[in-house]
Order: sequence, then structure tokens, then C-alpha cells
Amino acid sequence: MNYLRLENEIISSVQTLNGHQKYDVLDYINNIKPTNHNSRLYRRRAMKEIREALKNA
Repeated sequence: MNYLRLENEIISSVQTLNGHQKYDVLDYINNIKPTNHNSRLYRRRAMKEIREALKNA
């Protein structure tokens, strides 16, 4: 998947949230732990988890 498109989708999803929900998403992002030192794999997994969290918000 195109990461730029995914990042834009996440940004547009976050813009529709209220302040409290935005802080929850930010806390979620900050609490994502790397499972591997491979930054590309980490980024892919993190973006996927963020996307799922925004769908459930």
C-alpha cells in the first residue's frame, strides 16, 4: 500500500475526531512498541494498527 496515501487517510480520519479522541489516538501511537528493530516492518505494523484503531474510534 502506498504509505503517503495511508498517512493522508490517517490524518483526515484524525481531523474528524474531538479533542479527547485525538489525545486517545496520540496515546495509542505513543504506546506502540516495536516488535522488531527493522524500522520498515515496525512502521508498516504501526500504520496498520493506527488505521484499525481509527476505524474503531
